[in-house]
Amino acid sequence: MLSAANLDFSGLLVDLICIIFFGIGLGYSLIVGVIHLVQKKTKTFGYYLRTFLISGIIGLGLGTLIIMMWALSL
Repeated sequence: MLSAANLDFSGLLVDLICIIFFGIGLGYSLIVGVIHLVQKKTKTFGYYLRTFLISGIIGLGLGTLIIMMWALSL
């Protein structure tokens, strides 16, 4: 019966990393895309892909820093 209550922490960690990376990356790329659409600027797909990747990596870094600070304060 205890096996049904076990938590899969590695799967949870991978899911959390994917949610943070794709959420922040997609959100920032959409905001930049809407701003460029309103300003009528033309950018390539590569530009938006780079903004997606860079913002996702920065979001993961900030999320890791916040979690580490929270864990060390316990």
